[in-house]
Amino acid sequence: MTKPKSAKDDKKQPAANDKSAPPDGGWRETVESIAMAVILALLFRGFVAEAFVIPTGSMAPTLDGRHKDLQCPKCGERYQVSCSPEQDNDRMTGRHVVNGTCPICRYTQRLNPLAHANEGSFSGDRIIVGKFCYDLAEPKRWDVIVFKFPGNAVQNYIKRLIGLPGEKVAIMGGNIYTCGKDEGDDALRIARKPPAKLDSLLQIVDDTDHVPAELVKLGWPSRWQNWPPDEGTQANWKIVDGGQAFEIRAVMNEEHWLRYRNLAPSYQDWKIIEEKQELPSDVGRRLGELVADFYSYNTAAREQAVDSRTVPLWRFPLPQAYRPPADIPPGPPLGEQPPTSALGEHWVDDLAVECVAEVTGNQGALSLMIVRAGVKHVCEINLADGRAKMTMVDLAGREVSFVGDDGNTADQPAGQTNVKGPGRYRLRLSNCDHEMLLWVNGTVVRLDGPTTYRSEDLVVPRYSDKDPGDLAPAGFASRGAGIKLSSLKIYRDKYYIATTDSGTDYDRPYSPEMIHDVFRDPTQWSQQTGLFGENNRRHISFTLQDDQFLPLGDNSPQSSDGRYWFAKDLEGNWGPHHYVERDLLIGKALLIYWPHTWNAPIPFLPKVSRMGPIR
Repeated sequence: MTKPKSAKDDKKQPAANDKSAPPDGGWRETVESIAMAVILALLFRGFVAEAFVIPTGSMAPTLDGRHKDLQCPKCGERYQVSCSPEQDNDRMTGRHVVNGTCPICRYTQRLNPLAHANEGSFSGDRIIVGKFCYDLAEPKRWDVIVFKFPGNAVQNYIKRLIGLPGEKVAIMGGNIYTCGKDEGDDALRIARKPPAKLDSLLQIVDDTDHVPAELVKLGWPSRWQNWPPDEGTQANWKIVDGGQAFEIRAVMNEEHWLRYRNLAPSYQDWKIIEEKQELPSDVGRRLGELVADFYSYNTAAREQAVDSRTVPLWRFPLPQAYRPPADIPPGPPLGEQPPTSALGEHWVDDLAVECVAEVTGNQGALSLMIVRAGVKHVCEINLADGRAKMTMVDLAGREVSFVGDDGNTADQPAGQTNVKGPGRYRLRLSNCDHEMLLWVNGTVVRLDGPTTYRSEDLVVPRYSDKDPGDLAPAGFASRGAGIKLSSLKIYRDKYYIATTDSGTDYDRPYSPEMIHDVFRDPTQWSQQTGLFGENNRRHISFTLQDDQFLPLGDNSPQSSDGRYWFAKDLEGNWGPHHYVERDLLIGKALLIYWPHTWNAPIPFLPKVSRMGPIR
């Protein structure tokens, strides 16, 4: 056997007169490594992924451009408002946004960025765009895409992909319809969002976790009320936890409804409350208002931005592009009235209702309902066995069948849930894109039949003395069950405005004030020459050839997108150009890797809740 050498035996001892070894090229290797790293970084940026900063609010609230990140002083809701007037071509303009309106309680707050550092404006979201995604797979409808603007290829745009090559795309009633480019309009079918996309695009309308204590103290009517109206019976829903929750005891074979009314205070209401500490005299007689395509992001009106020099560096030393105004004196807490047009000018009939239900027994049923054009879309859950079923009931009280895309029908599609017996469950019913979905604890429940249905493209809201219809567009009911409901929320779907110039869906001229007057007055809904009259609401369509895509912005009222674009043709003439060619696509927006950082209490701390995949 050969004896192994020890480390000591294998070690060569240098002679005393040995000289140090000559340089081995270490500097050269370092330079080559740095050069290779730079080359790889450039290759990665050029072919794999690239970082972009969102400059504007055309994709809000999915992606924020320069904006303010606010918290309502009345109800505590967090929301964002655009600060586009403060920036032009990456340079600050010297104008300052000093107002913002809450999406829930509609309180308009006056801002003081010098006194409150977080009321300053923040730069847009920083995102990662995958450049190879569309080399591996075709772009899909509802993707968020980055591309070169057809009218100026040096500009990068980001929008949501709506129309695909070879399609005819129509916009009607806020929805998207598609068919083959050579087919007639009778072939158009609604484009439904997958549940994950729908979840990300729903916009908050009301949330009982954010009820202003001031309104409760003064007696502002709850937006959730018994229907039929409370007659004093013990079985009806009772308001608890300061208007944040509702509960009912179990009474066998009796069904009691809790219905939602869109009864938010107006700017004038808040002015009376602030000045007199009392409610408007007529608030008890109000019926409510139709749900509109309201974006709090758009309430910082451009014309309300004020000019001011900024404070010197020593007073606001944070190294950011934004500097607070120096010449704006503090004003009253209530800010300037937002333009009525910023409160939404279109009725949104696609809604979702959500709650946390605490069930106390093993019997009875819990129902969730959404009303659309007077038709009741109901999901009833049997609390004894967890079985859920869906029904639709028309204005005459007749059940309507569901119809699948394959033509199969179902009268009462049903499925199994885990909402069985005592427990705490988060429930949501959505009725968007002509499809009902039940969500339990964040997951869509699969039913044994289609939950899609056929509908007119443009429907009219309904109301009667016997049933509030679309003035009470959502509700919950207990039948023989003891339940406590909390975190009641109303959402609306995205509404795409059917226009190729600007403004609204309507052909006849209506001022924003007239539109909201109609929203509050159901006697005007059925007028043939009125706002919802025949031939008053537009539909627009676009025909896409091979390798052409139609992009639209999520913030439809404030988005420069494919509806409006013009570009030069081969002969140098300007004309409508509603699409993006395939060779102008840069890639797919993948994730927000770095949202804005707070100014206080810990500067440079990123808003971690904004980080994540873009849906």
